[in-house]
Order: sequence, then structure tokens, then C-alpha cells
Amino acid sequence: MAAYFGLLLIAHHSEVFIAMQPTVIINQHRNTALIVATSGKKLLVIKLGKGKLAVTSLSSLDIKAQGYVVSNYSPKLAAQSYLQHGAGVGERAKKYLERIAHSEFSDKLIFN
Repeated sequence: MAAYFGLLLIAHHSEVFIAMQPTVIINQHRNTALIVATSGKKLLVIKLGKGKLAVTSLSSLDIKAQGYVVSNYSPKLAAQSYLQHGAGVGERAKKYLERIAHSEFSDKLIFN
């Protein structure tokens, strides 16, 4: 099974950029994470866990190996929930989450 993450192609003054649409992922243990951005070939992920939330860098192969698949849960709602995490949220994670929580990203991925 192939995993698809939302990518947006943006043209700006003859330059083309690829932007990541935030995506909620879930594994077989019902652990959730939020893909918030890309960094080179890696995906920047915030995993919901017991400790303070932080941004980690993972390859798509790492995500697949950990059993994660794309969820249809709203990234905006997930970000709002993650910001309320009892153990706290690191500054870098907080910046990403606040941007997503107040964004106009679509709640659904659309594949043509």
C-alpha cells in the first residue's frame, strides 16, 4: 500500500515550489502524529505521546515502517488538540501547530 501525503504545487513568478499540506497519520496502536512540513527528503512530524511534543524528522520509509497510514482526521482539529497537550509543546512544534490551527488548509486531501 502506498502512502500519500498532501503536496501542493505552487507557481510564483516562473518559479515552482512544492508545499506540504499538513496530514494526520495513525498507526495500528492508534498512535497519531501530524506531518507538518518537509525538510529535504525528510518529513517533519509531531508525534502525540506522553512527553513534551517536539518536531522530529523522518523519512517516508521510517513512517511506513512504524505502521503509520494517512488518516482522514482534520489537521486543523489535530493541531488545536495538540496545542492543549498536558505535558507541554516545544517552541518549534508550537509554531507549526499554531500555523496549522489557524490555517485555511483543506481538511481533505484531493487526488486527481
